[in-house]
Amino acid sequence: MWKISKKVVASVCILCALALPATGAFAYTNPMTLPSEFTSSGIGDPFVMKYNGTFYLYSSTGQSDTGFKVWSSTDLANWTYAGICSTEAITNDGYAPEVVYWNGTFYMYTSPGGRGHYVLTSTSPTGPFTVATGNLGHSIDGDVFIDDNGSWYFYSAAGDGIHAAPMSSPTSIGSDVVLGGTQMSGQWTEGPTVFKRNGIYYMTETGNHVLSPGYRVNASSNTTGPLQPFTPSNSGAPILLNTEGSNVGLGHNSVFIGPDLDTYYTVYHNLAGVSPEGWPIRHVNFDAIGWNGDKMTTYGPTNWSMPNPAPPNFEDRFQRASVGTGYGNLNGGTWGISNNFLYQNAKGSNAFYINYENTLTTASDYTAEYNVKEVSKGTVAPKLGGVYGYVDASNYGVAILNGSANRLETTLLVNGVWDTQVNTPLPAGFDTSKLHTIRVEKSGTTYKYFVDKMLLETKTTTRLGAGKVGYLSSDDEANFGYLAVSNKVNGSGIFDTYKPIPGTIQAVHYNSGGEGVGYHDTTSGNTGGKYIRNDNVDIRDNPEGGENIGWNSTGEWYKYNVSVKANGSYNLGLRYATTYTGTQVRVWVDSTDVTGVVTLPSTGGWDNWQTYSIKGLNLPAGNHTIKVETVTGEFDFYTMQFKEADNSSFTKTDNFATTFGPDWNWSGGNWAIESGEASIDNVGKRTMGSTGWSDYTVESDIKGIDALNSGIMVRVQNPAQGGAGNDAGLGTDFYQGYLAVIGGNAVSLGKQNYNWTTLASTAGTYNTNTWYHMKVVVSGNNIKVYVGDMTTPKIDYTDNNNPFITGKVGMRAHYAHTHFDNFSVTH
Repeated sequence: MWKISKKVVASVCILCALALPATGAFAYTNPMTLPSEFTSSGIGDPFVMKYNGTFYLYSSTGQSDTGFKVWSSTDLANWTYAGICSTEAITNDGYAPEVVYWNGTFYMYTSPGGRGHYVLTSTSPTGPFTVATGNLGHSIDGDVFIDDNGSWYFYSAAGDGIHAAPMSSPTSIGSDVVLGGTQMSGQWTEGPTVFKRNGIYYMTETGNHVLSPGYRVNASSNTTGPLQPFTPSNSGAPILLNTEGSNVGLGHNSVFIGPDLDTYYTVYHNLAGVSPEGWPIRHVNFDAIGWNGDKMTTYGPTNWSMPNPAPPNFEDRFQRASVGTGYGNLNGGTWGISNNFLYQNAKGSNAFYINYENTLTTASDYTAEYNVKEVSKGTVAPKLGGVYGYVDASNYGVAILNGSANRLETTLLVNGVWDTQVNTPLPAGFDTSKLHTIRVEKSGTTYKYFVDKMLLETKTTTRLGAGKVGYLSSDDEANFGYLAVSNKVNGSGIFDTYKPIPGTIQAVHYNSGGEGVGYHDTTSGNTGGKYIRNDNVDIRDNPEGGENIGWNSTGEWYKYNVSVKANGSYNLGLRYATTYTGTQVRVWVDSTDVTGVVTLPSTGGWDNWQTYSIKGLNLPAGNHTIKVETVTGEFDFYTMQFKEADNSSFTKTDNFATTFGPDWNWSGGNWAIESGEASIDNVGKRTMGSTGWSDYTVESDIKGIDALNSGIMVRVQNPAQGGAGNDAGLGTDFYQGYLAVIGGNAVSLGKQNYNWTTLASTAGTYNTNTWYHMKVVVSGNNIKVYVGDMTTPKIDYTDNNNPFITGKVGMRAHYAHTHFDNFSVTH
């Protein structure tokens, strides 16, 4: 790419109508223990759905339990037990209930004991749900997706990947197709969740086994359709994983939009233990998802105190006796409140009766949510819906449900003149007498209109801007539920979310607030012209997905809200590109310089991306602001990867005289000591040290007894085994890091990210029952592998493709009886 250097709420309470602050307060901590969990199993396979402004969480039952439980929350942090929502016999050992609301009915899909799916129905999210079908088959972990045209699809688990089937009705499932690209490393794959965002179909799926610490979540996507093959995201690597410590076995997630109407969240369970009967004991976890273009990033897993999810800027649940002075009125009408619904009853006229909230004017970009249902129609032109961008009686927009014509109607009134009305058909059988959700997103000049999550219309106009929101009724009796508006849209909610450290932060997710608050840019205009912000930061497409900040020049900076897990030392992997020699950066935490001035080497091209490790940042625990400053020069900036660090100097050795030394801390496979040597027969791996180690030299003598396919692991994170029985063979690829391996005809270096990628190989002849001395030197992104000759490396490889920057050391054999001796690491 040719580059040109360039030198950018107080609460108002009126009878419980709330204008809310834009950021979350207080804190929650994963994993969460909710009231009245199953005593034998906790909460497993959590599923969250939203109805009329309230989130409902459903969980699997235990094998000794009958009756699905449900919890409710308005903020995702504080949950109330809402009781048993079904006592049907098939809920005994009920797997993964998911609930879909459609046209007045709640449909629950569950697979008792994994023996095929049943559909249960209710008129309330808290039940009672009763059985509506027989066994429809389709394995376990059913997930329903409704496309923008109202078509339904069913997804389920299988050994060859996720299966998908069309649905002719909410209670009828068609024939399966196998979705390519959804099987996780040849493992059993389950827990699919499918959703659509900006025209792209996304799927998250879970693999391995619920009783394994290596239970994890992957993601995939396509642009071709819900029954078409998916392409794995992140090169098939996990997006949610942790195998060591107190919070392991993370998986079976669902994805939904949070309280701020914009930020996506993933809910999942962890493996807290195993009951005496062999059942998993699980608890619920929540983490935010950030979008960098179409690239999905999970800001987690976290297991320390995190700020609560942000609320909307305004919301009203109408939990009072009268409308109150917080609302303005246009054209009169009969407005009141009953049973937590705003109502209007004025028939016989086609006038638009409007009640608009009068406490908050939106920003120029926003998301609004409306919940509406028609009690009875008049005879003239019955309609109901939402009002947005309300300035005065001559300037506002409307999104209207016309039940008589079965369509969505949208138009703008500007200076007293109506735009051309756009009419979009609603699905066949759409019943306006049932509660429906209308969603309006305004981003720049683009408006998007959703009904019950279906994107029905997109328009572009400059004719209307910020304003107020409210409800509209014409010639009908109507009830109006939860009303909310957020000054966030199209993923902007993640900007001010506190990003976890350790973790990886997308550079484009800098704080909001504009020039001098969230960033400082020395020239006007967005040179790259990408991303959704209307500010002066220069954003361009990145070849690795999404966008990056570009043209960072002397004196410019960007700030990020972060939540640091614990006091201590951290290493920062800064992913950047530059052709400049001597570009210098500095990182601040609040007002403290934690790096000093750091010089970045030239990467040789603006699309030659590298990760540079800045070591030993002393960070305080808690919520802080990170600032990345360009001291001099110019560079492009993609991500920051923070890892807990141990940068001390030492040498550790083990000669395996009679037992394994105390520094070994994880083992998989049938390791033993034989004649003063470490022995592994068949498949296994073993690790030593800290995940905070970065640069070091590892050496060992290696001898293949019946085969040669063994070597030294470096920068190891998240080791695990496979299956319920912690099978070393099923989990042979279950770790993240690098492996230098001796084979019969080559020395090779590979990268493991719960899959295997060969990085480099050098041919040679190596025999069984012969000792070979191997040395691996890791420095920055460079890995040198020596075998026999300790002067000239067999492999000298620099990994510039999102390298691992810290991790433990270890030994590994892959279907080869192998002995190791004289193991040492110098750090």
